[in-house]
Amino acid sequence: MGDDEILQLFYHRVEYAISAVEEKYGRLCRSVARGILKDERDVEECVNDTCMRAWNAIPPEKPRSLEAYLVRITRNLALDRYAYHHSQKRETALTEAYEELEACLPLAKDGPEEAAMVQELQRTLNDFLRAQPEDARRFFLRRYWYGESIAEIAEACGASSGRIRSSLFRTRARLRRRLEEEGVFL
Repeated sequence: MGDDEILQLFYHRVEYAISAVEEKYGRLCRSVARGILKDERDVEECVNDTCMRAWNAIPPEKPRSLEAYLVRITRNLALDRYAYHHSQKRETALTEAYEELEACLPLAKDGPEEAAMVQELQRTLNDFLRAQPEDARRFFLRRYWYGESIAEIAEACGASSGRIRSSLFRTRARLRRRLEEEGVFL
């Protein structure tokens, strides 16, 4: 079943839409959640919550890409659950990835300019990633969006861990330079 057909089921409030989403995107959503969470019960709960959030949001939401929409919901739910479980502890895989990226990103400020700064950062980051070589972009997204470890990326992409680390280091350096050039990095 295609995305347009699934969206029509949502718009007409046909409960089969949830089954169709689970059938088509359940595996992808589990993979995203599993990259952040290690407990299978938490992974399943995130996928179920993703379906429920999509059901409650569509309509009025009209996602251009159902896949991206569902992945974003799953990722945000998994990050919330991760934060809840690890608020006092530090988990190595995901924490390590975010600490690597932290040096490239500007510090968030409180105040009315924060929303504009976040939008500018999103635009700059999207433009930056589009301009990167395919491998560098793939490694970057797998590491910092999906929260995969270096070993997982290396296995999935058929590359050495050293190549992945080196590529991520160079990509972070290019990102930092780009943010500084555009005045986004403060």
